[in-house]
Amino acid sequence: MEFADRNGKYYETLAPVVEGLGFSIVELTANARQDGLHISLVIFSKDGVTVKDCERVHKLAAARMEVVGDIRDVYFEVSSPGVNRNIKSAGEFAVFIGRSVKILCDGDSEWIYGDILNADDKNVILELSNKIDNKNKKTEKSIPYSQIRKAKLDFSWEEA
Repeated sequence: MEFADRNGKYYETLAPVVEGLGFSIVELTANARQDGLHISLVIFSKDGVTVKDCERVHKLAAARMEVVGDIRDVYFEVSSPGVNRNIKSAGEFAVFIGRSVKILCDGDSEWIYGDILNADDKNVILELSNKIDNKNKKTEKSIPYSQIRKAKLDFSWEEA
């Protein structure tokens, strides 16, 4: 897994707007097409993302692209990560610190469930919950990204 490009020109243009509204950019893709530039933004907030939030980000991001980027024909798609998002890069683990995930490692047939405690450029550290003698025992596990075959957000483990 690799960190998402956080130094691209579109990221640098849009991050101040998105972060100023209280969100993080999870994913940004930009594709030039015949009918103009298509930008897809996936945003996240620990407080959740509503349709109104996506609408606010959409309006301000489009305006910023017109003013700063001098790009007029931009089609924007803004969405939340979804409840069962596949985590696609190491950078996403850092965005989702505190959230529940499930990870399938190379050579394993069972998922590892836990909450993300920390993430750097090489490993994600999870807090695992193991029930032993009716007591919750918390343990930490560091997993190198090179061993991760698949990772997903797991909202089924989070309390409402």
